[in-house]
Amino acid sequence: MMDDQQLKAHCLSWAHWCRTRKYFAPPVPQNLLSRMQPRSRPGVEVDHEMSQDLPFFNMAIHALADECPEDAMCFSLYYFHGIRPVKVIASALGIGQRTFYDRLNKFSRRAQQASAAIKRVHLEHTAVSKNLDNATVD
Repeated sequence: MMDDQQLKAHCLSWAHWCRTRKYFAPPVPQNLLSRMQPRSRPGVEVDHEMSQDLPFFNMAIHALADECPEDAMCFSLYYFHGIRPVKVIASALGIGQRTFYDRLNKFSRRAQQASAAIKRVHLEHTAVSKNLDNATVD
């Protein structure tokens, strides 16, 4: 089980991982007007390591977003979109800062627990599939 600092680092790593997944697909061609605009970001794209756990964490986040949309919104605004300061987000949502952090932390914890369960089920399923494949070959 992760402590709070490790979980926060894991969530930040997930956000960066999400932004780098676009590199697995071919780039979308730019239209003429966008090619003529000056670039606001540097042309060098960052990469992220391949992770066995982050895809399961991502699945858990998307699954939990339907169950608790308010908590998921806090999580998404803070980690994925990186919006700061928290008091501005909380004010826009009509909640207090403490409520915002409670929702953020609760959602992070639930996503981590769901991620572990999804990974366990996946590993059990792949082990059963391998056993079935080996039994049919023999």
